[in-house]
Amino acid sequence: MKGHMDLLRTLCLTPGPTGFEAAVQDVVRRRLAPLGEAGGDPLGNVWLGVGPEDGPLVGIAAHADQIGLIVTHVDEHGYVFVERIGGLAPLLVPGRHFVIHGREGVVHAVGGRKPSHIIPMDERRTAPELHEQFLDIGAGGRDEALARIAVGDPVTFTPDFIELSPGVVATQALDDRAGLYAMIRALELYAEAPGAARLTGFATVHEETTFMGAKALARRLHPDVLIVLDGDFCSDTPAADAKELAGEVKLGAGPIVSRGAGSSERLVALAREVAAAEGVPVQIKAYPGETETDADELMAAGTEATLTIGLPMRYMHSPFEVAHLDDLEAAGRLVAALARRLDAGGATGSDRS
Repeated sequence: MKGHMDLLRTLCLTPGPTGFEAAVQDVVRRRLAPLGEAGGDPLGNVWLGVGPEDGPLVGIAAHADQIGLIVTHVDEHGYVFVERIGGLAPLLVPGRHFVIHGREGVVHAVGGRKPSHIIPMDERRTAPELHEQFLDIGAGGRDEALARIAVGDPVTFTPDFIELSPGVVATQALDDRAGLYAMIRALELYAEAPGAARLTGFATVHEETTFMGAKALARRLHPDVLIVLDGDFCSDTPAADAKELAGEVKLGAGPIVSRGAGSSERLVALAREVAAAEGVPVQIKAYPGETETDADELMAAGTEATLTIGLPMRYMHSPFEVAHLDDLEAAGRLVAALARRLDAGGATGSDRS
């Protein structure tokens, strides 16, 4: 298991906000190299297939990008102004440690805002808008700052990786490096004992902003079955509620089989059957509407049956997201086992009678 923890650590510590996923995709390519040569497109999507060339195509999609910031302006005093890449809440900026990924390497920064004691009392409990905040890199002026960074440089929370307890990790970018991990492990496990299907993993880009990677793949590739792997919210903390989150989801209790708009009911039934046969614990969550994942765009192509599998996660879109390695490994096992059950006649059609 140590080697697999190292894989997750490497994926999470490699910076890759939307539009800057190349380094993460290099990690994916290197890990998958023993299985074959990965393909790709100009947008940055990466894919690799294993198993029979002439079998039905079963795709697994997980996105490579993470939330972050981007440098938009440097003022005359050397303070750096930024805008969001994806869903990074402004309240997470003040006092946080960030890294600006400049042309000469990383530049450390601290999120700044107006001192609390001069903020009106009725405003102290709310986060200022992002344009009212800034990053401090210790520069003495604009020219000194621009010698180290540039407009358009990406910014991430400072990379760190902590094992809170055996198998429970806290780190940035688990959304969706956890999905990449499960996708890679599914391909590796399937390659050891392939079935009739061609199992292809897709590492997509631009999910956190425009779903552009998924849109491009929907036009290029037409799998018979598509499985989307992405982080999903746990309900097992004092800050969450199973009723609000449409299902009870616990860390370490297995991957989440999503029912509703994000999945074919035939594939849901098959996934539960396979999970029981393989001894893989799964959890169920309802999706009455859009999934807000790549599944929404990929399903719109209308050419494949789709299954969304969630990876239990606490504190998504924060400096430290928390997941359990057992859930990710179980997701990889489930996908590999499910692919072995899919052949030309298996669970690929419409749910309509």
